[in-house]
Amino acid sequence: MAKTWARSESLVEAHIRDVSIGAILKHIKSFREFLGRKRSGIYVLRKDRKVYYVGLASSLRSRLPDHLDDHHRGEWNQFDLYVLRKNKVKYLRELETLLIRVAKPTANQREPNFLRHNNLTKKFKQALLKETSGLFLGR
Repeated sequence: MAKTWARSESLVEAHIRDVSIGAILKHIKSFREFLGRKRSGIYVLRKDRKVYYVGLASSLRSRLPDHLDDHHRGEWNQFDLYVLRKNKVKYLRELETLLIRVAKPTANQREPNFLRHNNLTKKFKQALLKETSGLFLGR
């Protein structure tokens, strides 16, 4: 029997959603201990449920608290964390790129590129033009 998505190993090992910034501000030590060391993944900073910034981290326990004092300070009040399985960390940059392209967060200043991919947009537009070119020529 062929493998199904539900039966294959997941990309995400664990996640935390809809947590207030206060959880870090008031309980930084507990937050770091809870996450443990060497946990890599994606984090999403939100302002009132709207995606503000998407980032990746090789150490989630230290990266997220860094944003309490950097240029993102005061711009977010909630966060989500997605911890990747150790053998899936190689997909971290690709996953971040996909999320930024889909969510279009206001603080991610540029749209990142995938490492290797075939952008079919131009070919698709050409195919559509070719297919529709005869529609209005009286044929």
